[in-house]
Amino acid sequence: MINFFYIEDEYRLPRAIVLAVVVICILPFLLQLMGADFGNAIHVPATGQASSIAQVTTDDMFYQLSGGFTHALLEWTAFSAAIFVVLLAFCHYSITNDITTPVIGVALFCAGVMDAFHTLAATRLISAVAENNDLIPFTWALSRVFNAVIMIAGVGMFLSGRKIHPKNGFKFIIITSLVFAFIGYLLIYFAATSHDLPQTQFPHAIIRRPYDIVPLLLFLFAGLVVYPMFAKRYPSIFATALLLSALPEVAVELHMAFGSQRLFDSDFNIAHFLKIIAYVIPLVGLVLDYVQTYKIQIAHHEQLKAAHEKLNTKACELDRTNNRLIQSNAELEKFAYIASHDLQEPLRKIQAFGDRLHKRIAIVDDVKAIDYIDRMQKASTRMRSLIDDLLKFSQVGSDDYTLKETDLNEVLKSVIDDLHISIDEKSAQINIEQLPIILGESNKLYQVFLNILSNSLKFAKEGEQPIIKITSQQVIVENKDYWQIKITDNGIGFEQEYAIKIFEIFQRLHGRSQYQGTGIGLAICKKIMEMHNGMIYVEAELDKGACFILLFEL
Repeated sequence: MINFFYIEDEYRLPRAIVLAVVVICILPFLLQLMGADFGNAIHVPATGQASSIAQVTTDDMFYQLSGGFTHALLEWTAFSAAIFVVLLAFCHYSITNDITTPVIGVALFCAGVMDAFHTLAATRLISAVAENNDLIPFTWALSRVFNAVIMIAGVGMFLSGRKIHPKNGFKFIIITSLVFAFIGYLLIYFAATSHDLPQTQFPHAIIRRPYDIVPLLLFLFAGLVVYPMFAKRYPSIFATALLLSALPEVAVELHMAFGSQRLFDSDFNIAHFLKIIAYVIPLVGLVLDYVQTYKIQIAHHEQLKAAHEKLNTKACELDRTNNRLIQSNAELEKFAYIASHDLQEPLRKIQAFGDRLHKRIAIVDDVKAIDYIDRMQKASTRMRSLIDDLLKFSQVGSDDYTLKETDLNEVLKSVIDDLHISIDEKSAQINIEQLPIILGESNKLYQVFLNILSNSLKFAKEGEQPIIKITSQQVIVENKDYWQIKITDNGIGFEQEYAIKIFEIFQRLHGRSQYQGTGIGLAICKKIMEMHNGMIYVEAELDKGACFILLFEL
């Protein structure tokens, strides 16, 4: 009946438990065939004894009640197992947030409550109007049908594929529990207040308890269809144990439907004992599931601990490397500053003596010598420009940045005022939309806009009016909000493959004879934008202009 072949190894019950359950279910039947009797014999008191009437009466009373005592003991053991199941199910839920376990645990508990009512009514600890000969077998059949139906309902509700959000999990558990409890209460009230209960025992028929055929078929359906589907969709040791519990449930109904002829006979007591096993198996599954979850949590904790220690080691290494880089950068910046500063003096002397030499040679009118001196002067001037720009580049990273609210409209106004001569010479048209206020340092941002606008004017098309458009908008880049500033021109542009190269120091796309410059300006812009926690990149097309894009964090 029960197929364990599709269950993954990590969710299988230990083989010893499965074999033990199979043996427990089969062994009582085999022992009965060998003559064993597990029933409570009806004791008839002997006559003519010398003992007192009170003593005989007391002994007879206990002998007569031995079946009731056995029945109560077995039923309360099953109910106790149901209590442990629901308690452990909620403990499991508190760790895993898996709502299937507490819902099924509540279903088992409600079935156990129905069994408890069956016992309390039979022992007259609660009021019931019907006779015990009818009440005990009827409430038994009623509790078994309720047990099967509520378990199928509790498990079946998770087979629809509908997902319950974890936030609504506890609410769903409470509502389901109340519905189960209300249905159980209605059945208990009906059984306790009914005067005439139907006959459920037919000792001389083939099917001696016809009402037990209904739970028999229901448990067969659960074991063959419902539980396997649940174990496949929600694999766990608990689900596997639930599947295995169908075996003793079916064995219980077989003993009652085809074996029991009276209250407290052998099949009656065997069935009640096997019902305990049916409750204990899910309990064992929950315990094993709990242990497995605990082991997994411990393993994850150890992995996280090892990963944390590894990250700490890497962080220490990165911190040491970072400190070395900071020191190295500081030394390089200092070296660049000193080198740039110290090189200025010999360059000034070269230019000064070059000027004097040029004046003396001019008198002699040596054309070739004058050409050599002119080249020397131009080279020294270019080298001085390189040194000045290198000095500026080294100072960009070493300066302290104090980011405060800066109106880009004011920054751009200062840039345009300083470039008005170049703008007028080229009759350039500059269209500016309203720009935002961002966190930045106005002097540094002035350098950025000055470099970009100077390039747009410098690399304008020959004989065509330069048109520069500056716009702004808010954008989202990698889940972060930015102000995006676009500076678009209609100049000569360049191929997009060089879009990264132009931001590298001393990188040029054109010869010095065509366009002046050292190739440091855009590298400075990139460094300034990085110090503002921003970005700069360019989109361009040859002969169609370029668009420089600045991103500032909001």
